[in-house]
Amino acid sequence: MKPLVVFYSRTGTTKKVGEALVDLLQCDNEELIDTKKRTGPLGFLQSGRDAARNRLTVLEPLIHDPALYDVVALGTPVWNGLMSSPMRTYITNNKAKFNRVAFFCTQGGNENKKLFSDMQALVSPL
Repeated sequence: MKPLVVFYSRTGTTKKVGEALVDLLQCDNEELIDTKKRTGPLGFLQSGRDAARNRLTVLEPLIHDPALYDVVALGTPVWNGLMSSPMRTYITNNKAKFNRVAFFCTQGGNENKKLFSDMQALVSPL
């Protein structure tokens, strides 16, 4: 099995979990870099609003083609109970290339009831 771990991290927490998975699985990783500034209190608020509105963003160019991997583990922070806009963008742009997927998230609260079902719905073909 050839896995790829893909994650977005605004504060560094999801990055730590993603890197721990990479070390455990001894696999490649793709850190999503958002071109939109999301730092500080204003960035926090804008990020939650973007997630609530299912907005996409612009990512910096990617290194790895997910079609070349047996499974892609997708990691996101929880924003307003939802996946981050960078992860939504990545899934939207690459879902046709996924063979199998797994999900992980990090959060500071308990608002993740819809997160994984939303990610699954976005990955799955209609």
